Amino acid sequence: MKPPRKLLIMDDDPHYAVMFALKLQQRFPELDISSSNHSTLLSGYDIYVLDNDFGGDKHGAELAEKVRADSPESLVLVLSGTLEMELLKRLVNCHAAGVFDKSKPGDLEQLMQLTEAFLLQTPAAPPASAANLAETVSGISKLISEWNQRLSFEEKR
Repeated sequence: MKPPRKLLIMDDDPHYAVMFALKLQQRFPELDISSSNHSTLLSGYDIYVLDNDFGGDKHGAELAEKVRADSPESLVLVLSGTLEMELLKRLVNCHAAGVFDKSKPGDLEQLMQLTEAFLLQTPAAPPASAANLAETVSGISKLISEWNQRLSFEEKR
């Protein structure tokens, strides 16, 4: 039996972290969910949900870069109350899977969908067939398109 996948929520607001953990646990009961209210990276998780703002200091991109260096196979998702161009650029460069606005239910649903897609992946999957490769390329193209739309929107602000 495989050990459960582990998800870490890093958010300085303990109330938000608990509420978000409950939402995640409802949708993904198989996940082992933990939270931390500090901006110090904890290792050993499969999925990281990182808040950008810790007590007024922006740490989202820095944390994502550290996760990427420490756990390159992990899924990195960033939550923010405000999406700034510099944050988006740094997160694209460190291969974060997505940046989501905490206040937008649609963004949180996209975060859930990315989490679900990640959990459906199995490490011992057989080599990709042509159909699987086409689906992967299509998914990556869609993600890049969404990133470009967000970047364009943010630049126009």
